[in-house]
Amino acid sequence: MFISKLSQPTDFRHPRRLGWFGTACIAMGGSNQSLFLLSALLIGQGDIPGQSTAAIPLLIIGVIISWMAAPGWVELILMFPNRIGGIAACCAEAFRPYSETLANLTGVCYWWGWVPTCGVSALISAAAIQSWYLPWVSVPCLATLIVLMFTWVNLRGIHFASMVAIPIATISGGLAFLSGLVPIFSGHVNWTQAMSFHLHSPFSGTFGNLTSLMAGLYLIGFAAPAFEQATCHVGETIDQNKNVPRAVFAAAVMAGVYFILLPIVWLGAIGPEKMSGDLAQVLGPTFAPLFGASAKAVAIWFMAFNMFHDTIAPLAGASRTMSQIADDGLLPEIFSVRSESDAPIVATILTALISIIFLWIGDPIWLIAAANFTYLIGIALPNVAVWLLRKNLPDLHRPYRASNLMIRLGLISAAIWGIATIFGFEQFGLPTVLIGVAFAYAGSILYIWRKANDRRRKGLPLFAHTIHVKLTGAMLTVLTLDAIGYLIAVEYVPKHYDALITVLSDIFVAVAILTIAVGLVVPGMIARSLVLIAKAAEDLAHGTVADFKRAMIALGEGRLKDAYATINYRPVHVYSRDEVSNLANSFNLLQTEIADAAKGLDNARDGLSEARNALVEINSALEGRVKERTKLLEETHQKLLITARRAGMAEVATSVLHNIGNILNSANVSSSLLLEMMRKSHIENLFKVAEMIKEHISKQDEYLINDPQGKLIPDYLLALSKDIFNEHKNISVEINNLDVHLNHIESIVAMQKDISGIAGIKEKIFLEEIVDLAIQMGCSSLEDRSIKIVKNYQFDGVIVTEKSKLLQILVNLIQNAKDSLKSFSELSKLITITIKKTATTCIISVKDNGSGITNDNLTKIFSIGFTTKIHGHGFGLHSSSIAAKELGGSLMAESAGIGKGATFIVELPLASQLIEEKTEET
Repeated sequence: MFISKLSQPTDFRHPRRLGWFGTACIAMGGSNQSLFLLSALLIGQGDIPGQSTAAIPLLIIGVIISWMAAPGWVELILMFPNRIGGIAACCAEAFRPYSETLANLTGVCYWWGWVPTCGVSALISAAAIQSWYLPWVSVPCLATLIVLMFTWVNLRGIHFASMVAIPIATISGGLAFLSGLVPIFSGHVNWTQAMSFHLHSPFSGTFGNLTSLMAGLYLIGFAAPAFEQATCHVGETIDQNKNVPRAVFAAAVMAGVYFILLPIVWLGAIGPEKMSGDLAQVLGPTFAPLFGASAKAVAIWFMAFNMFHDTIAPLAGASRTMSQIADDGLLPEIFSVRSESDAPIVATILTALISIIFLWIGDPIWLIAAANFTYLIGIALPNVAVWLLRKNLPDLHRPYRASNLMIRLGLISAAIWGIATIFGFEQFGLPTVLIGVAFAYAGSILYIWRKANDRRRKGLPLFAHTIHVKLTGAMLTVLTLDAIGYLIAVEYVPKHYDALITVLSDIFVAVAILTIAVGLVVPGMIARSLVLIAKAAEDLAHGTVADFKRAMIALGEGRLKDAYATINYRPVHVYSRDEVSNLANSFNLLQTEIADAAKGLDNARDGLSEARNALVEINSALEGRVKERTKLLEETHQKLLITARRAGMAEVATSVLHNIGNILNSANVSSSLLLEMMRKSHIENLFKVAEMIKEHISKQDEYLINDPQGKLIPDYLLALSKDIFNEHKNISVEINNLDVHLNHIESIVAMQKDISGIAGIKEKIFLEEIVDLAIQMGCSSLEDRSIKIVKNYQFDGVIVTEKSKLLQILVNLIQNAKDSLKSFSELSKLITITIKKTATTCIISVKDNGSGITNDNLTKIFSIGFTTKIHGHGFGLHSSSIAAKELGGSLMAESAGIGKGATFIVELPLASQLIEEKTEET
C-alpha cells in the first residue's frame, strides 16, 4: 500500500516520532566515513596518489571546517520546522526568491553526494563479514543484500529505521571509543609516530604540494561534514527546537572521535603501513589489551557495524531530500509518492538502485570524487542561504539563532570547500570532472521535466521561450566550449609538463563551477525578477488602471456612483542590486503614483457628490413643499403625543402592577412575622400588637380574640390582596379602567399600612435568627430544589432595629436571587448569604450566580416601579431601598454583567441613638 501526498502543501505535517538520540544514531552513518577514506588518503588508488600521513591533519582540518558551518545549518533548518531532507532541502525556500533552478541544483547535488556512500559502506561491511563467515558468497552479492535489507528497513518508516539504527550505532560508537582509548591507557601508542606527518605530492614544487593538499581536503569534504545527516528529519522530530540541535551536535562530537581521535591513535599504535590496508584486518591490536584473542573478531564487527548505519543514513536522509523538493514543485511528482508510514517510496528505491549499480562497478575513488563535487555544492550553498536570509529577511522567526560570527565562519567554510574543489578536483582526472558536472546538471534536466509537465496540464506549450531558457542555454554553450578548449590544450601540451596540465585543469574546473553558478543563478534571478514585474504589470493594467479608466469615463458622464477605482498595489521585491532592481523600484513607484491618483479620484467623486446633494436640497426648499411637510410634521407630532400618552399610561400601569407584587410580598412578611411572634408566645408584644390593630382597624380585634391561632387577619388580608391581584393582573392593557384598579390598590395600600404598624416595633434582635427566618420564608416555596443556600455568618451578635422591615428587605432580596436563577442553565445554582461586622455597622450580602444585571440597569434598579423579566432582578427593590434608609442604613447592588450573577448589600447601624429612643417611646 502506498499513498501520494502530491496535493499537500510544502509545509505538510509529517508524523513526529523521532527523538534526538535516534536521529543522532542515524547520523552516525555520516560521522564515521573517515573509515573508508583513510586508505585512499594514505596511499591513493590507481593513478590517483594519496597524501600519505599528511592525510591525518587534513582530516582534522576537514572536521573543524564542518563544525564552523554547523550552527548556521541548525538555524536554517529550524526556520522551516515542517520540512524534511536537511539543509539542502531548506535551500528551496531560501533560494526561491532568487532562482528555483538553484534550489533544485542544491537538493539534487546533495542526493548525488550521498548515493555512493550507501554502496561503499555496504561493500566494506560485506567484505568484513565474507572474510570470516561467508567465504563462498561474493562480496558484491552480499553487499547488494545488505543494501536491500536496509532499504526494506527504511520503507517501514523513519521510526522503525531509528529503532534499527540505535543498537547498531551504540555498538559501533562504543567500539570506536574502546579502539581509541584502550591503546592510550594500555600504553601502546607511539606518540612520536602519531605526530609525524609526511605529504606525498603528484609533482615537485610548491604548486604540486598545494595541489596534493587540496585534493586531500577536497576528498575529506566528502566525509567530514556528513554529520549534517542529523538535519534531514526536522519535520519528523519530537520537539524539534530542542532535539534537533542536540542530535546535530552529538553527531558532530562523534565525527570528532572518528576524524581526530582514532586516526591519531591508530597512527601511533599500528603505524601508517597497516592503516593503508584493510582496517578490519589490522585494528585487532587496538582491542587486544581488552579482548585478547577475540580482538580480531571485534575489529571485524567494529567495521561491519560502522558500515551498517553508513548504509542506513543515505536511504533515510538523502531520499527525503528528493521527496521534499518534489513536494516543492522542483522535481517530477513521482518522487513525492510515500508509503502509509510516510516513507518516500520512489526516492528510497531509486537511491538503493543507483547505489547497487555503483557497488557492482566497485565504487572507485574517481566515482566518489565525482559525487563529492556535487556533495560540496549541496553543503556549501546552505551557508550562503542562511546568510541571504539574515540579510534579506532579518525579522523572520528563528527558533535557533547562530551568532553573526558563526554565520561568517560558515561562509568561510563554503569558500574553503570551493577553493579545494578548484585546486583538488582536477587531480582525479578529466572523466571524473565531466561526470561530476553531469551529476550537477542532472537536477536541471529533472526540473525542466517537472515544469514541462506542469505546463502540459495547464494546456500550455511544453517549453516557453523565456529569457531564462535563452541565458541558461548560452551558459551551457560556454561550458561546452570551455571543455573543448581544455581538451585541445591538454592534447598539445607535452606530457612531462605536469604542472601546466594541472593549471589548465584547474582553470577548466573553475570555469565549470562559475558556469554552473552563473548559468543557473544569474538567469534565474533575472528571469524571476522580470516575471514578477510582468505579472505585476499585467495585474495593474487589468486591475487598477482599467478601473481608473472606467471611473474617469463615469465621472465625465456624471455617473458618480460608478466613478470609483479598485486599488490593487502589489510591490515587486527584487534582491539584486543592478538594473533589474532599478526597474522593479521604478515600477513600484509607478504603482504608488497610480494608487494615489485613484485615491484623488475618490476624493473628487465625493466632493461632486456633496455639491450635487446641496443643489438638490436647495431646489427642494420650495414653499409648497415646505407647507406640505409642515402639515405632515404636525400630524406626526399629534400621533407621537397620543402614542407617548399611551406609552406613559402603560408604564404607569406596569409600575402599579409591580407595586402590587411588592405589597403582596410585604403582606406575606407581616403574616409570617405574626405567626413567628405567636409561636414564641411573646405575650407582652402580642398585647401591644392587639392594641395597635384595635386602634387602626376597627372591629378587627374580635378576630384576634376569637381566633385561637391568630391567623384570621393576615389570612384575610392576603386572600383579599391575591383576589384583587388576580382579577386585575392585565391592568397594563386595560388603560381605560385605571381608576377602578386604583381604588382597589388604595384599599390594599390602606390594609398594608395597618399591617405595617404591627411591625413598627424596634427591638434588640439576634441577627442570625432574623436572617435564618428570612431564608425559611423565602425558600418555603422553592420549586427547583437544585438551588443551594450557603450561609457565611461572621457575626452572631445583637442589633437594635425594626424587625419587620429588615425581614421584608431580606425576603425580597432572597426572592430576587431565586428569580435570577430560574433561567440559569448551570448545574450549580447558588445563593450565598454573608453577615459581617464593622466597628459601627453590620453588613448583610445576598449573592447569586444567576443571570446578572447590565450596567445600564444598575443605575436605575432602585427606581420606582422598575423591573425586568428578561435579565432577572427587580422585585420590590425600590421599597427595599426606602426601608433600608428608614432603618438608618443603605441598600446597594453589584454585578459584573449579564450571566455574571449579582450581589445586594444591606448595611445597618448596630444601635443608633435614634432607634433606641423610638424604641423606648414605642
